[in-house]
Amino acid sequence: MSQVLGKPQPEDEDDDEEEDELVGLADYGDGPDSSDADPDSGAEEGVLDFSDPFSTEVKPRILLMGLRRSGKSSIQKVVFHKMSPNETLFLESTNKICREDVSNSSFVNFQIWDFPGQIDFFDPTFDYEMIFRGTGALIFVIDSQDDYMEALARLHLTVTRAYKVNTDINFEVFIHKVDGLSDDHKIETQRDIHQRANDDLADAGLEKIHLSFYLTSIYDHSIFEAFSKVVQKLIPQLPTLENLLNIFISNSGIEKAFLFDVVSKIYIATDSTPVDMQTYELCCDMIDVVIDISCIYGLKEDGAGTPYDKESTAIIKLNNTTVLYLKEVTKFLALVCFVREESFERKGLIDYNFHCFRKAIHEVFEVRMKVVKSRKVQNRLQKKKGATPNGTPRVLL
Repeated sequence: MSQVLGKPQPEDEDDDEEEDELVGLADYGDGPDSSDADPDSGAEEGVLDFSDPFSTEVKPRILLMGLRRSGKSSIQKVVFHKMSPNETLFLESTNKICREDVSNSSFVNFQIWDFPGQIDFFDPTFDYEMIFRGTGALIFVIDSQDDYMEALARLHLTVTRAYKVNTDINFEVFIHKVDGLSDDHKIETQRDIHQRANDDLADAGLEKIHLSFYLTSIYDHSIFEAFSKVVQKLIPQLPTLENLLNIFISNSGIEKAFLFDVVSKIYIATDSTPVDMQTYELCCDMIDVVIDISCIYGLKEDGAGTPYDKESTAIIKLNNTTVLYLKEVTKFLALVCFVREESFERKGLIDYNFHCFRKAIHEVFEVRMKVVKSRKVQNRLQKKKGATPNGTPRVLL
């Protein structure tokens, strides 16, 4: 950054115009001409290229696995499709592998593959190595209200096979449907699953495999927080973002700051102070309020424009002398801050420091966009050849 935080200088309007063009990676290659186009669109005639090295570098792959009726599809619908948790009761059981591109922002940019619980992808006729090769995270969903011994056996088999193919996979275990358990039962269930899963790995001599465990439910914000932590591990720019947030809050008198993806309510970064669940829930509720009000009053009379743009900002004062402050960073990202009322009196300083922070974020985006654009060009050239670099033909599903 060219400016020093906390030392106000006149803002250049030309900077704002230039920054608005840097909207993120979602503008590159996510349309029908994209090499990562949805297979059902006809662009690739239903061909899924598991072993494409370029696409996985652009869009990390997240696998959703678990036994039947464990809640995998419900998680995906609630987090990324705004489906009401009650509506998920009517979802049909998934009977085929479903792939979906998530390109809501520059950093929340990945593929989710939902695997049916009844598919045995370790069958000799199914090349599971192609699936795990290039995977960023494997989320295994366990139904906490059911007998989870079979799920633990499948978890162990899945993790050991995947680790042999790709040692860089992040293994995440969602202990799901905990809304029906008491607090004591939640803790006991998590402790039991954690102990059994790690004991199984130790017995197999695989103590170096790290499993992360989360208590989740679609009926509260726990599923969003868990997905936030999963996605953050796939963001190479995360240390840079955290450092920028730390500098920003220390120079602005801010207690806590989150960088949110507005569409999914996943926070892609926060400062180094601990995250409180209640604080996160307040941020999610604030984003919902801002988007709902903007959809009603923020559009033009003819309905043109977008409800969330560079002018979007919101201030909510709580009854405990705390102020919630939301500012637009890009058309997909928002900064949500917790500020004490006495510190918020220096709003001019906060706004200036935010301008510096926003400019730095756009510079991070610009570097990443150049890399992604180059990858997309290489990917298109490679796909025109009809085979992957190692000579393996693309797999038809």
